[in-house]
Amino acid sequence: MADAEKIKKICDIYDWDGKGELDMFFLGDVIYALGYNITKKICVGLGQTDERDKKFAKFDDVVKLVGEALNTKENQGGPADYMELCKLYDKNENGTMMLAELENLLSNLADEVPKEDVAAILKELADPEDEDGFFPYKPFVDRLCAA
Repeated sequence: MADAEKIKKICDIYDWDGKGELDMFFLGDVIYALGYNITKKICVGLGQTDERDKKFAKFDDVVKLVGEALNTKENQGGPADYMELCKLYDKNENGTMMLAELENLLSNLADEVPKEDVAAILKELADPEDEDGFFPYKPFVDRLCAA
């Protein structure tokens, strides 16, 4: 659960008028600023709007909404989702993908992860690549999700 004071502090940044209310256009931004990566679908389901100045919520209500978002079952991917993603890159349909493609995914999608951190993750969790640059992704996903 996120810290209520941190949530209110971030809400205050978006409260340009000093009303103690958050424009619900920024709900996802508040959650992201807390370090969580919640889908837009979840945020919209909790009242996020697509336009500014359409709907507002008191900071205490935002704290409750953030809690709901974090408790939503679909707020992040799991092993099955990661396997499906890897299958998109399984050109030979044999449970392998190119290690360079996984490195690119980890480095450049969503939050950018520094290349040295990606290298450390792959060194620790991925099996060595073969002479063609492929590695089995299921053991990697299993190790990643067990951590």
